[in-house]
Amino acid sequence: MKTSDFRWPFLTVLAAVLILGNLVDSTSLGISAEFSDGHYRIAGGTAPWAIGFSIAIGILYFWLMYAPQSRLTTPMPGIVRRWFAFWIDFILAIMATAPILGLIPSLTEWRRTGVFAWNFERTTPAPSDKVTVTITFMLLTITLMAYYVFPLLRHRPSPGSCVAGYQITPADQNPMTVRRAALRTLIGFVAAATPYLAPFIARDRKR
Repeated sequence: MKTSDFRWPFLTVLAAVLILGNLVDSTSLGISAEFSDGHYRIAGGTAPWAIGFSIAIGILYFWLMYAPQSRLTTPMPGIVRRWFAFWIDFILAIMATAPILGLIPSLTEWRRTGVFAWNFERTTPAPSDKVTVTITFMLLTITLMAYYVFPLLRHRPSPGSCVAGYQITPADQNPMTVRRAALRTLIGFVAAATPYLAPFIARDRKR
């Protein structure tokens, strides 16, 4: 299989994730914590079906990274196509990492209570909460960055850009370094989030 042949496998997995995610009971993947005005809430965990999707996405992802390249033409992706590609990647990246990392709070809670549960939610703090939240969040951030950076270093399309039908390549002859790829990824996150943050920024400035 060449890189362009992965469009339909990733689209199939994406559609299955969106459909099944709306059919099954709501579960926490990863970890979330809230503390405000004396209200405390922490929830975390994973689900067997989500772990299955995580493994499937991981296999397809690394297969794509080492697949033979398709013939490259002059890339001219429109901004809308690149925007959709970014969010396809984001959904796949979250589904590839959050279910696995959700095992950390599940196992931590199991060790604390002696009772294993795929998901948990409570409104009382525990001594290990801060460490668990910090470690899970840091690992999630690192894996999300790696998801976007690795295709640039491998000179392969990301799953999202593969679905959208284009590939990012350097305009000059300089190789794509880790620093350059990471900076491009950070700028991409800012560009994708700006339309959602703009109304809040404008509202605060008006106030």
